[in-house]
Amino acid sequence: MTRRESQNPLEYQRLLRLAREYRRKGYQVTLHPSPEQLPPSLAHCSLDLLAVSDSKVIAAEVRTRENLTLNGSEDLRRISESVQKLPGWEFELIVTNARHKKADSLD
Repeated sequence: MTRRESQNPLEYQRLLRLAREYRRKGYQVTLHPSPEQLPPSLAHCSLDLLAVSDSKVIAAEVRTRENLTLNGSEDLRRISESVQKLPGWEFELIVTNARHKKADSLD
């Protein structure tokens, strides 16, 4: 398992939880699939997770709000459109955020 260079620790932790969730549901999970593990139309995509079951394949990206536009929103749109063209495939974008303590308000 390798982490893509632009992935921060929060994204990586959420990715690991997502992988566990899909494995519990019976999916075969691959983190950061290589171009050889993807169909030719997705070989140019840098996906975080590939979850495969008998009836469908889920391609997922995990981003924090800060990294949501990393590589531009066109990058995510291109990936989503490429995945949707494949029968039985779905694209999931998981957005995760750091939990911040609320500051005490000063009255």
